[in-house]
Amino acid sequence: MHWESFYVKPEDVEGDSLRFPPDEARHIARVLRKNSGDLVMAVDGKGTVYEAELTTVSPSGVAARVLQRRRRTGEPSAEIMLAQALIKGDRFDWVVEKTVELGIHGIIPVVSRYVQPAARSGKTNRRQRIALAAMKQCGRCMLPTVHEPRDFRRAVSMGAGCDLRLIAHAGPDSLSVAAAVTREYRGMPRILMLVGPEGGFSEEELAEALEQGFTPVTLGPRRLRAETAAVTMTVQVLTALGELS
Repeated sequence: MHWESFYVKPEDVEGDSLRFPPDEARHIARVLRKNSGDLVMAVDGKGTVYEAELTTVSPSGVAARVLQRRRRTGEPSAEIMLAQALIKGDRFDWVVEKTVELGIHGIIPVVSRYVQPAARSGKTNRRQRIALAAMKQCGRCMLPTVHEPRDFRRAVSMGAGCDLRLIAHAGPDSLSVAAAVTREYRGMPRILMLVGPEGGFSEEELAEALEQGFTPVTLGPRRLRAETAAVTMTVQVLTALGELS
């Protein structure tokens, strides 16, 4: 049986009862025309999945009775953050959607030297909504955080508490992702991945990342667009960790 998946705020779950936020309630009642007694699936973005039966479906709100709880359904054990340099148009939105589907834990938009001015405007709220929709669509229960844009130095500093820090850079000393993500990182590692804009990172930025313990990795023999690199790196890291098998 396929049950619809909806978002419920953790504070709106009390015991075996839950109440959906207004936007989800409208979709349940007006678009899908659900009725009392229908079964749905709800996720709270904090790791819990609720199998529930609708008890109230009305213009004033939608409530449900929890039948069963499950934890961390559809979630990788690794906590992987993507620090992605901003890119123009809707391509950054695409990065958010696809990496959330794959299992990313959070996304840090980065303002680096070669980021074009047109890409620097803040769209955090919209991108967080994209992350929420992707979480529900792909069967995850943890809502990744889309952070406010940060300059390169601040983004790099977020790797201080990580077990592994990777920067996408095709150079003579670069490793494959499989070689960088060795067996010692299996389990529940925290990883920060750094991906540049179309023009790549400057020499100064690369040097700073290396000083902060980042390992340069190559993503293959072909030159990839920024958004393709972000998705490719995510897939390769998760594959090396055994998370996509």
